[in-house]
Amino acid sequence: MLSSVQNRSAMGSLIFARIIYAVNWLNVGAIFYLMSPDVGGGVSGLGTVNAVFYVGIGLMQIPGGVLAAKWGPKKVVVIGIFLTSFSVIGTSLASTIPEIAALRLLAGAGMALVFAPGVVIVANLIRGGKSGVGVGLFNSAFDVGGLAGLFGWVVIAMFVGWRPSLAMSGALGVVTGVLVALFVPSDRSEVEFAVRAKTLWSLLKDRQLILLGLGTLGFSVANTIISGFMVFYLADSLGFSGEVAGLVASLVTVVPIFTALWGGRFYDSLTRHRPMMLLALLGSAAALALGALPSIYAAAASSALGGVVSGIGYTFAFAGARDLNRTAPEYDTLAIAWVNSISLTGSFLPPVFFSYVVELQGYPQAWMWSAALTLVFLIPIFLMVEEWRR
Repeated sequence: MLSSVQNRSAMGSLIFARIIYAVNWLNVGAIFYLMSPDVGGGVSGLGTVNAVFYVGIGLMQIPGGVLAAKWGPKKVVVIGIFLTSFSVIGTSLASTIPEIAALRLLAGAGMALVFAPGVVIVANLIRGGKSGVGVGLFNSAFDVGGLAGLFGWVVIAMFVGWRPSLAMSGALGVVTGVLVALFVPSDRSEVEFAVRAKTLWSLLKDRQLILLGLGTLGFSVANTIISGFMVFYLADSLGFSGEVAGLVASLVTVVPIFTALWGGRFYDSLTRHRPMMLLALLGSAAALALGALPSIYAAAASSALGGVVSGIGYTFAFAGARDLNRTAPEYDTLAIAWVNSISLTGSFLPPVFFSYVVELQGYPQAWMWSAALTLVFLIPIFLMVEEWRR
């Protein structure tokens, strides 16, 4: 058993790492309107950069889960943090959209090595290993970092320039990697775990996990568009300042600080989880539809509602992935990674779709068509069975 001091140090380093992880996830989209004159590319360039990032973070989920099961989650988390951080530092030196896209691919790959192993470590550090509380806490930390990434980094970039601001967030990531290496307990070296192809294939073809991953993609449609395009939309189309645009967009991450924790406790108390997932998906569609109204108030309502439903929805999805794993407990990381992989790999499409419709028809139509796309992902949740408990 860990002492309380060791527990707090380990948890604190992971939470800090998760906060900076969120900063490095979101700040490029937030400050892209400052980057655009130097690197070229308007909304289409932002769509490309965001899409490639989600390809990297999505495709590496399963390899990251396999490595975590084989090497131990702590080792994989540390490697992922360093890969992401140095990629962000490299982005601060980039001068073209292809260079930024390549570096964002690497940053996404590094982040894929952090999430699922990090969830397992946090859940194990919490007494009783409760899935909902562990995922809710980890997601709330992301949302704290989201406020810094979407609002704080806009302000920082306006004062010091976008290049120094990215170098700063990358350096902070390196610091968090060192802290995790120092304070998180070592992986259990006495346990030899070999990934069995038959068991892995059984997990990957599990109907419940696949449907859950597709349903989670519905939350990603709203989350990727609001967090990735709201600042650029408000500055480029409606003419608001970067600070105002960043503050409005940050609501999509501020609100889930509370709703993710509440969602975690709610998840642990429920026996039927599908109705809440369905309500959250409907809320995601409504949030995108609000964005079609050319008003700062509608934009704020869109971000806030998107934050409410994503905080609940993602917590239910990832806690559900762990509890739906019917193989060995060592495969918990892989179950979470598989659901996350389906969601994030599919998330390359919304940025491309949104930017294409903007250039073809304009922003209002792009918001509305994205809302319609979200509704498609109600179908997988309808097809799931009710019982999600381990």
